[in-house]
Amino acid sequence: MVEAFITENYVSPLYDFVFTEIFGTQKNIDITMAFLKTFLDIPEDDYERLTVVNPALRRIFRNEKSGVVDLKLTTKSGRIIHVELQVENRSNLKNRIIYYAARLIGDQLKWGEDYNKLHQVISIIICNHILLEEEKSYINEFQLRNKNNNSFTKLLKIVILELPKVPENEDSAVWPWLQFFKCKEKEDFNMLALKYPELKKPVSCAKKMSLTELWRDYWFHKNLYKWDEVNRIRQIKIDARAEGLAEGKAEGLVEGKAEGRAEGRAEGHAEGHAEGKLEIARNLITKGSTLEFVQEVTGISDDEIKKLQNQG
Repeated sequence: MVEAFITENYVSPLYDFVFTEIFGTQKNIDITMAFLKTFLDIPEDDYERLTVVNPALRRIFRNEKSGVVDLKLTTKSGRIIHVELQVENRSNLKNRIIYYAARLIGDQLKWGEDYNKLHQVISIIICNHILLEEEKSYINEFQLRNKNNNSFTKLLKIVILELPKVPENEDSAVWPWLQFFKCKEKEDFNMLALKYPELKKPVSCAKKMSLTELWRDYWFHKNLYKWDEVNRIRQIKIDARAEGLAEGKAEGLVEGKAEGRAEGRAEGHAEGHAEGKLEIARNLITKGSTLEFVQEVTGISDDEIKKLQNQG
């Protein structure tokens, strides 16, 4: 719900749009730098050219899965820092984290370039839910190491920050920033800005975002997009159902290609299912398929397949 993250004159940075406006623009690079310095152990001078870059993952093949990360940065040495804000708890999140990190490593090289040119990728995931049930700490860093804790490579580092585990009392340098993400009341924002000078600017940004036409436009178009997507999927199902009904009556195919088509085919199978399977079997036999394969695809009996073979 929108209301859950909007307070009087303030919008929560847990919204991806607000997060990107505060942390993902070059004009606010000082905010992003101050945040990262509280928990990342990279050389100080590497921040000298901290730059926001295109968050889209490069596609080499046309059928390759595309992707866009929330925030992608490069440092003076070429190190890539990827920050992802994850509000919803998804069962495949760990796989997604690895996939994005691997893509950010693989996307660095062009054809013929040496692997020694690869730069470290640091993936930072800010979770508004508990991802690591087995860990008590709200800050967890992962690298590739063996059982003896010896490092295999420093090319990949993953840092998980879990907001629900953050304690009430300050216990680390990153604590105030994570409290900023957790703020739900106007007073919470104001108290943080008063106590921690480094948070005055991000708090001010959160306030400005809630007062802009851009913010209202964002929600209007986001909701409009959702409804367009719902209607688009609904129409696809209607079209697929009609197509499936026609296919089912004509051919009686065993499996559908979509949910809607499966619904339509169920009605058409009453008339064409049996004959359709036999027709598929005839075609497979004509192409030289084995008895076992024909039976697996169509489900018809050995006797029926042998009859078709004899007829051929």
